[in-house]
Amino acid sequence: MSTTQIALDMNIYKIRSIGLLAVLAISTLVLTGCSSAEDKVYKAFRCAKVASLLGKDAAAKRAMATVTIEMEKLSTSTGPTYLGIRMNERFQDDVPLYRYGPRAQAEILTKAFESSECQKYYK
Repeated sequence: MSTTQIALDMNIYKIRSIGLLAVLAISTLVLTGCSSAEDKVYKAFRCAKVASLLGKDAAAKRAMATVTIEMEKLSTSTGPTYLGIRMNERFQDDVPLYRYGPRAQAEILTKAFESSECQKYYK
């Protein structure tokens, strides 16, 4: 390989690295801007999901109704499918029910449902 070819390969690598860093920086800024809205929607979503899993659908609907405006804004910028996937992934990470048996799952869900954080969404 010639010196010119090596220099060209290194320049291409640098350009790709800079491009990747730029994409990561922009993505971080976008997510940071949305993080408070996404966090607010997620908290309501988590409480709604807990209520739904306990068969309390009316409470679940009330929880999601509290963040309708924020959810619409996020859906517009990220797409409703991505938002749904993201919320479910966060729930799986936050409340890993798959690790527990039915009895422990029921206890975890009941505790979350009865928490003061979720109770404010159900009113």
